Amino acid sequence: MPDDRDEHVPLTLGRGGLRQGHTGASDEGSKRLDTDLKDIAKELAAELRYVKGLEMKAVVPKEGTITPCVPDGGAWYFRGTLVAVFEAKKQQNAGNAIERWYKNMYRCRVLNPDVSYVTFCRGEGARPAGAMQVALDVAHDGWNQYYPGRNSCWMEPAGFTKEFLKETIRATIVERVGHYQGTSR
Repeated sequence: MPDDRDEHVPLTLGRGGLRQGHTGASDEGSKRLDTDLKDIAKELAAELRYVKGLEMKAVVPKEGTITPCVPDGGAWYFRGTLVAVFEAKKQQNAGNAIERWYKNMYRCRVLNPDVSYVTFCRGEGARPAGAMQVALDVAHDGWNQYYPGRNSCWMEPAGFTKEFLKETIRATIVERVGHYQGTSR
């Protein structure tokens, strides 16, 4: 972990998550993924509290748009720059999770074109040549691996373990802090 230290990582939480009436709201796997990302954000904010300049926020501001973005795993800022965002999406073979994904990703890229926007997709559409991969293909360099400063997407129809999610999120944050410590931003 980088050496820049502070007393704590500020933590702000927003509403976000699954909305009543959304198909994921009645799906136990989607509820678990949503809850796991929120819990991991809190855990990592506490664990990384000594990294000077690191802050986790629950809401990405509107910045010229009608609504803010409330990512499930938080929006992570380093020295005031949005550096990483973590989202959960459930996609069946039909639905609008992809449309919301593009809106949220664009909103974050307006703030920082170099943000690492990481998505964890589950559901029957989260498979090779499934609805999620077909629709997100133009916005990704590949799948199931991390691309620093780009869009990264893990797809697993059955979902993810909490350990995998936490390690992926932690590694992304550490990489982004290291990257930005080495730049003049």
